[in-house]
Amino acid sequence: MSVLALDIGSSRIKALLAAWDGRIVETSSTATPRQTIQPGEQSYAAAEVLSAIEDLVTRLATGHRADPIDTIVFSCLGTAMIPLDAEGLPLGRALAPADTRPQQQPWSLGDLALDEAELRWRTGSDPTVASFLLHALWWQRERPDLMDRLDRFRSLRGFALAQLCGADAEDRSWASRTMLVDLETNDWSPEILDAAGLRPDVLPPLEAPTATYPILEAAAKRLGLAHGAVAVLGAMDNCCSHFGAAGPDRSGLVNIVGTYEHLAAAADLDEVRTVASAADAIVHSYLFPGQYITMTRVPIGALLRSAAAGHEGGLDTLLDAVSPEPQGRFIRLDAAAVTAAVRGGTPRPDILQRLIESATSVLARFAAAWAELGRPSEPIAIVGGGAGHDAVLRLKANLLGRRLVTLGSDEGAGLGALRLAAMAVNGATPEEACELFENPITRTIQPHRVAPAT
Repeated sequence: MSVLALDIGSSRIKALLAAWDGRIVETSSTATPRQTIQPGEQSYAAAEVLSAIEDLVTRLATGHRADPIDTIVFSCLGTAMIPLDAEGLPLGRALAPADTRPQQQPWSLGDLALDEAELRWRTGSDPTVASFLLHALWWQRERPDLMDRLDRFRSLRGFALAQLCGADAEDRSWASRTMLVDLETNDWSPEILDAAGLRPDVLPPLEAPTATYPILEAAAKRLGLAHGAVAVLGAMDNCCSHFGAAGPDRSGLVNIVGTYEHLAAAADLDEVRTVASAADAIVHSYLFPGQYITMTRVPIGALLRSAAAGHEGGLDTLLDAVSPEPQGRFIRLDAAAVTAAVRGGTPRPDILQRLIESATSVLARFAAAWAELGRPSEPIAIVGGGAGHDAVLRLKANLLGRRLVTLGSDEGAGLGALRLAAMAVNGATPEEACELFENPITRTIQPHRVAPAT
C-alpha cells in the first residue's frame, strides 16, 4: 500500500507518492485551473480543480497498481473559499489570493465594528492583505443574491474532501488564514463573524489535521484506489512546509520560497506574537495543540516574474546570473516599482538583485527577532520552488549572515503532509513520522560576510 500527498497550490497541484516504508516513489504535478479575466481578477472553479485533482490521482494510481494507494492527505493554499448551495453545488468561483478586487474596496474594513489593530491582534493577520474575510465582504457587496442562497463556504481542499468522502471539515491551521478565527480560542470568532455579517453555520466544523475519513466506495473505484482507502484532512500549505522541513521539534527557521517569500518559525502564541510585532510578520495556528506559526509574507515570486517578463533567457537564466555579493541597493517590493525600473532601462539582472536583497532584508529582521528570544536562528532550511538557484542561496546566506541548508526534498508541503498521514493512519508520534519520512540535509551554504539585519 502507498500514501499520496496532494498539495493544492495557487498555481500548481503537486503530488508526492510514497510507500509506507518512507520511500518517495514519484513526484508529479498539474496546473491548478485558474481563470484570469483581466489583471487583478483571478478565480478558481470548484469543478475544474476537483477534476484536475482526480485526473492526477487516477494517473498515479494507474501507474502503481501493484502498490495501490490507500491514503490521500491534503495540503492547501489559504484564502480561497467556494460558495455552495444547500445541495453542495457551487454558486460561484473561489477568489484567488492574487485577486485584488476585495482589497481595492475602501468600504470593506470600514463596514466592520472592529478596528484594524484589534483584528490584527485577534487573527494574527494584516487586515489590508488578501484574506477570506475581505472576500466575504466582497461577496456581500457584489453578489448579495448569491449570499442569500449560501449554505456553506469550503476551501478547495474542503470541497474535494466533501466530494470524495462526504465530509464537512476544515483544520485550524487553514481556518486561521481566513481572518475569521480568534487565535486565543483557536476557533471561529463569533465577534468577527457578527461584525462581518456572516452566519456561523456557513462555515465547516474545525478538526485536527490528522482527522481521517473513509473515501466513498464509488469514488475509490473511479480513481483506482485501494479498497477501504481513507483521506486525511491535512493542513495549510505553509504549515505543512514548515513541518516537512523543520522536523519534530518545530524549533527551527524555514525559508519557504514560492509565490511569496516566507521565513517561518513555530512556538507558543506569546513568542510568535513577539516576533511578528518586531518583524511585521503574520501569525497562524500551527499543526499541534498550543503551537502557532509566524512568517513573513513578501510577494517575491510575482515580482521576479514581472521583472523577467519578455526577457529572452527567462527567469531562471536571470536568477542564475545574480551576484552572491550584496550590492546594498534596494527596490520597493511592489509591482509599480518593478514596472518603473523596467521602463527606466534598469538592466533586468540588476532589478532581480535589488528585489532579492530587499526581500532578504525583511527576512533578516525576522531572523534577528527570533534569535532575540534565545532560539537557534541557524541553519535555515530552504524549501519550495525557489530553492534551486546557487547564486541566490549564496546571496541570501551572505545577507542573513546565517547558514542555509538544502534538503533531500524541496517539496516541504508534500513531505509535511505525508508526516501528518503517518500520525493519522499509523498512530506515529511527530518524531516517528519525521523519522519515517526523512528529509535530510544535502548541502550547507556558509555565509562569508555578516550583513546588518535591517
